[in-house]
Amino acid sequence: MDEQTLNIIRAAATKFEQFGIRSVSIDNICNELRISKKTFYQVFPKKEDLVEAVLEFQVSLALEKFQKLYRGKNAIDALILIIKEVKKHTGNDYQIFFYDLEKYYPTIYNQYKEKKTEWIRVSFEENLRQGIEEGYYREDLDIELSSIFHAVQLKNSYRDIAAHNPKISMRRLNDFYIDVIVRLITNEKGLKYVEEQIMKD
Repeated sequence: MDEQTLNIIRAAATKFEQFGIRSVSIDNICNELRISKKTFYQVFPKKEDLVEAVLEFQVSLALEKFQKLYRGKNAIDALILIIKEVKKHTGNDYQIFFYDLEKYYPTIYNQYKEKKTEWIRVSFEENLRQGIEEGYYREDLDIELSSIFHAVQLKNSYRDIAAHNPKISMRRLNDFYIDVIVRLITNEKGLKYVEEQIMKD
């Protein structure tokens, strides 16, 4: 990706985060970067193309961050770190952006949701295999169903519980979800390790 394209994506990402997609015009972005609309349209023929590029940019940054988080970690530490990181930003970063994305660009939004769910499923499946090899997870786990369950629940349970009882804090939800997942997949050794880590914290 050339520098000009990256500059446009970064400028748009910042503005979309602050004001949403609908409120940010091509003129706003061009004025911010001091480029002509002709230059802009040579890179992104439609605003929709820019929206897709910003979304891909966000996803790539998130994936890079997660990979750094769990590099060199055992399966349990990696899982807890990732869940906490994902949910730390629930309802905060890019809230307006995703509201507009769902409302005005539903096709792009649905494709993003499908890709995200699949990435979570594949990542968790890899984590399960690692944890079984390390001797922390149950050997009798149905890896396929467990990974699907995790991907679907991570997406839906927070939203549904928050809708049912908005007073429940995100931290309490985080701790509850981690406890449910950990108890579902760990064996005695794994559970003991988790309890030791909690005592350290």
